[in-house]
Amino acid sequence: MANQGSSNTEQGIPWDRLIQFANSKKAEEKITGKPAQLEKQQLAAIAMLIELVKDIEVDDTCVSRLFEYCQQKKITTPKFTSETFNQSVAGTVIPRSRVICTLPSNNQQFPQEGYGYAFGEEIPTFKKAQKAKNFAAMQALNWLQGQGPTSSRGEKRPGSVIGESPTRTKRRTEDEDNPNGSTPVSITGKHPNQTKTEEENNSDGGALTADSSQASDPTPASTAGIQGPTIRERAAKLGVDMEFGIPKYFVEQDNEGEDTWKGRPIFRHDGRIPPDTGVVTGVKGRQQAEDLVAQKTLEWLEGEKKNRDTLYEQMIASVPRPT
Repeated sequence: MANQGSSNTEQGIPWDRLIQFANSKKAEEKITGKPAQLEKQQLAAIAMLIELVKDIEVDDTCVSRLFEYCQQKKITTPKFTSETFNQSVAGTVIPRSRVICTLPSNNQQFPQEGYGYAFGEEIPTFKKAQKAKNFAAMQALNWLQGQGPTSSRGEKRPGSVIGESPTRTKRRTEDEDNPNGSTPVSITGKHPNQTKTEEENNSDGGALTADSSQASDPTPASTAGIQGPTIRERAAKLGVDMEFGIPKYFVEQDNEGEDTWKGRPIFRHDGRIPPDTGVVTGVKGRQQAEDLVAQKTLEWLEGEKKNRDTLYEQMIASVPRPT
């Protein structure tokens, strides 16, 4: 019996059954002409494995680049208006965001037709408001720099969404003036995982630590092999395995005049990461803050992997076995 259990474990994930499940749902949709019927647990598991609505890829530095350009050219500071709402996709609710960038001195708003979307298309939406904000800033910057009207979507445009349901909408207009007149930093000053209505400008400073393979770590290289992978190494491996990317750690001073720091992780693909993941505040000492961010990030990744594994097992268990 023990050998049989070991053999079952070594077989790995039953991909054939998962493929059979997907094919049966595709066949159901072809026959009925409607979205396949899925149980709540199945929808939750699928939503954790893949993004049901894929975002357009956007550079996280577009906002800071736009402010820097406007400052250099003495253009009135852009303003941003955010809108958040819920979309219903295949029976599950997904929060989405749009952001409009207004250039007051030019009386222009972006995205606009030719800059961000083509005729007949809708303004793109994003999982995170900060991504939507960078997208709007990118289009405004393209217009200011005289780049011709084009839709930046190309083949990256996300598929159509079934049954959009804007059941909860909030708007917020921001004046992104930099009060001290300093040039905004060109690195990603803010984590994409900010709350949908509490966007901030990118004019403050801060330090972005490289990924775990380059970050400073108190564990000497000679003993790392004995002690096993470090916290950063484990977080990096899990981040890659779960398709979030290797986390970087952004740390900045929390209060002027005090040695307290705050920080957060930054992932390349952050569409399914809660805004408060790995966030720390009021930590005494910069290195201590960075270490705590890494620790909290690893804890979340480990918990998320466990949740995914549980949901996957439940979904597989619900698939009928071939007779």
